[in-house]
Amino acid sequence: MKRLVCILLLTVSSMVFSPFLFAANELRVGILQYGTVNWEIQAIQERHLENAFNLSLSVVPLSSPQALLVALQGGKVDVILSDWLWVVRQKEMGRDYYFSPYSTNAGHLVVNNDAGIHALTDLKNKTLGVAGGRANKNWVLFRTYIKQTTGLVANQDYTVKFAAAPILNALMAQGELDGAINFWHYAAQLNAKGMPTLLTLQQLLANTGITQPVPMLGWVFSANFAQMHNATLKQFLAMSQEARKQLVRDDDLWQRLPAFQRYPNAAHDTLKTQYRQGAVVSTPADFSANMEAIYQRLKANQGSDNITGSFTHLPNDLLWSYEQH
Repeated sequence: MKRLVCILLLTVSSMVFSPFLFAANELRVGILQYGTVNWEIQAIQERHLENAFNLSLSVVPLSSPQALLVALQGGKVDVILSDWLWVVRQKEMGRDYYFSPYSTNAGHLVVNNDAGIHALTDLKNKTLGVAGGRANKNWVLFRTYIKQTTGLVANQDYTVKFAAAPILNALMAQGELDGAINFWHYAAQLNAKGMPTLLTLQQLLANTGITQPVPMLGWVFSANFAQMHNATLKQFLAMSQEARKQLVRDDDLWQRLPAFQRYPNAAHDTLKTQYRQGAVVSTPADFSANMEAIYQRLKANQGSDNITGSFTHLPNDLLWSYEQH
């Protein structure tokens, strides 16, 4: 009997102390079901980065940006990719979230080949499709820039039609739109069909004095989660950044990502190039200043949409800082 007890104790001890049986830290990440973030998630899985960072991801696919926000606010997921302007509005309402930069990619203005648009002044009497709605910051910034540089006023000198991103691409392909301001990965697919990009948001910002790329999309999470699961969060953000680094430098990795391979082959090179140009693989100190400059531009030109809220300046604790946490 004593021998049997000893054997049982040794067995249990070996199970408890085995380095292979320690539970990894778990984190629930909400992602758009068909979003480009799937490329990173699949790169993490392909390169077994969860093991390297002792982290277990529970991926929750959701159908819309609104569903992501609801899931985060309801505690169904721990982190999502979202817009820093949304984080600002949450802070205004007393809900404390952080933003960790992920990508500088944003909207592109693409024009149809037969539309005769070679400069912004050529938008006069044309029809322009816009993704994201009236309150989307891409549209506010493009609309303002077009007016300031050409004098053209939306829905006065040119017609604007709002629609979902895939619908805009379909309308462009059918020749029913002269141009479209669409999200970068949809614009890349139009480029692959021979439709040129006339202006990107980052080019627009550079033309107005904001010369360094500015993050538009980032990982968003609550201050409460960051406080209670600090180590897990840091592991996740480090793993996410490592996945982006590998996608930036390794062409072969892209061939093993099903979410990327579903895009048309003709768009692959453009998508990879633009992803790499926008991927944030470090956090320069000047992000805050440039984001503040954009915020002030939005405040001055948002009109009745009031997308910036009541803050006169961006909150000091908007950006997640490894040094501070």
